[in-house]
Amino acid sequence: MSRILRRRPSPSMVVAFIALCVALAGTATALPGRARVKADDIKRAAVRSTHIKSRAVQSKHLKTRAVTRSKIARRAVGSSEVGQDALTGENIVESSLGTVSSASNATNAGNATNAGKVNGRTVEKFSFVTGPGAGPATVLSLNGLTLIAACNAGPALSVNATTSVNGAFIHAGGTHDPGSYYNDDDSLNIGDSFNVVDTQAGSVTESDNVQGTLTYARGDGTVVTATFLADEIGGGCVFAGTAVG
Repeated sequence: MSRILRRRPSPSMVVAFIALCVALAGTATALPGRARVKADDIKRAAVRSTHIKSRAVQSKHLKTRAVTRSKIARRAVGSSEVGQDALTGENIVESSLGTVSSASNATNAGNATNAGKVNGRTVEKFSFVTGPGAGPATVLSLNGLTLIAACNAGPALSVNATTSVNGAFIHAGGTHDPGSYYNDDDSLNIGDSFNVVDTQAGSVTESDNVQGTLTYARGDGTVVTATFLADEIGGGCVFAGTAVG
């Protein structure tokens, strides 16, 4: 026993002993940071979405403008993720928008344009601007009232109203150069014609420089009102305005 203790271990024995201790203790590598993991401590693409706890990454952890359009999945951002009034016209592609609900009835019919409804009533504009010899043309058809305009030689503008129901009422009047006029028919029937711009009784040519109004009423309570201008100019005729019915 004393002979064994008096002999020193050989260098190879010391190396073997150290290797044995390392093998038994395992391996460990210290991180440069203190209780932190830095970007250069992690192999590229080593951390994936499955390794991140739900809601662990918040907006404060993201660098400004770090998330670009290419990093967002298609349709990942819905209306619930967008703040109220956050989007303006310049953020929206107009061609992607559908029909606005309040204008769902908008249509074009000849020279008349239906702009939908206001408080449940239909609002239409009408415009007849043409040279001599044009017409007759329907410029308005609303709730049984039809207005037909023509630009005769001269030029001489004529605008006639007809009805789709019997016993209708129609009044028209306004100012013109050099005075005013007022015409009415309290029994307008199907097949009848009423001259809207007859500024002189029985005339179909005195419709120059007119600013007028028209009211059409039916026995069932349906009413159409219109404001208009009528003019005979050197190049033709003009009859335009707005109707509500």
